[in-house]
Amino acid sequence: MASIPLGEDILLARHGANIVKLRQDRKNRMTVAYLRSGAIDTASNLLTAPVPALTPAASFTEGAARYLNDEAEISRGEVRSLVKISLGFSALMGVVFGGLVLVLYKVGGNEALQSLSYMSAVQ
Repeated sequence: MASIPLGEDILLARHGANIVKLRQDRKNRMTVAYLRSGAIDTASNLLTAPVPALTPAASFTEGAARYLNDEAEISRGEVRSLVKISLGFSALMGVVFGGLVLVLYKVGGNEALQSLSYMSAVQ
């Protein structure tokens, strides 16, 4: 199975369902799209600039440096807020789970807790 030329991906992302017909211009290495409005759009099938290959370690280091310099897409304040919300939600769920275990103990006694621990040990 042949891969889709890069130009088709670009044009589909730009225009989507408004494309009537796609044609390959092999001489110029381009994809030509005919649109419903009668307009014509083109996109190159080649990457114009070489993309430097980053190792995973270099990519992580670069991302960490951007985050620490507060240049990342998500700011440090937003991360702190998300951590606080997550910790609060975890604490709330711990209280709810503890309450459910207490209710189970009050209703079913020690046997109910033993059966619960037995079921968790079997799985």
